[in-house]
Amino acid sequence: MSVRRPIQDRPLLGIGLMLVFTVLAIHLDAMAKWFTRHYPIPELMWIRYASQTAAFCVAGAILGWRRIALTRAPRLQVARGAALLLSAGLFVAGLSVLPFATTKVLGDTAPLIVAAISLPLLGERVGWRRWIAILGGFAGIVVVVRPDIGAIEPAMLLPIGTACSYALYQVMTRSVAGIDAPLPCLFYTSLVGFAVTSVAVPFFWVPPTPIHLVVLFFHGLGTGLGHFILIRAFAFAPASLLAPFGYASLIWAVALGYFVFGEAPDWGTLVGGGLIALAGIHLVRVASRGT
Repeated sequence: MSVRRPIQDRPLLGIGLMLVFTVLAIHLDAMAKWFTRHYPIPELMWIRYASQTAAFCVAGAILGWRRIALTRAPRLQVARGAALLLSAGLFVAGLSVLPFATTKVLGDTAPLIVAAISLPLLGERVGWRRWIAILGGFAGIVVVVRPDIGAIEPAMLLPIGTACSYALYQVMTRSVAGIDAPLPCLFYTSLVGFAVTSVAVPFFWVPPTPIHLVVLFFHGLGTGLGHFILIRAFAFAPASLLAPFGYASLIWAVALGYFVFGEAPDWGTLVGGGLIALAGIHLVRVASRGT
């Protein structure tokens, strides 16, 4: 009889996977920003989800569809998929009109929003230490947006909408985590995204070049792989340990924004991003102690 290894007992492997995810995700985001200069966003989203769905078709043939598609919470899985699709679409839209680092910084506020809505939606206790972290993170948003200088740029609402949608996705993922296995969770997010974007894409289709189509296909596979790597990272190490390495993506975002897109971050993005990262790290560390 084999003994199942308990989760969260291999911290170095968890950290390594988180670093792999961070590097992979930020480069995929940079690629998405570049492709928004050439193709409509609905088309980019459709190719992403089509490639992931195609990969699951192959996996279903190999592993069996019962392992891939069996779910005991179909409505919740559909809602999760819709929330992730909205989050991804708003994020790519933000990338198309905002500096890369600014979009990433505002999009990374999802953990703060999750903490703020955990009490009304999940009935979780949110102590005063968590509220300090939440308020500190929202102060970082204010620094990035800087409403005192003038009217808020409407485009900044796109990555903020990304964070809100992704927070809902994370809350629903918590609810479904004890019901379904990881593979069905990944499958239904891909399937819902593919179904919805298939309705819209005929109205926006721009024939891609063969090279672009191949790159976009593997970009979609990479996005799905990134979600799987992140799931595995949290299986080997606690969130309180991995959070600092996850927020290292903000450093990558500033670097790629400058060297790839020629975007020098302003003081608001740097200071606000720092506040958001510190608040997020403090939040998960407080949560890990149950205070």
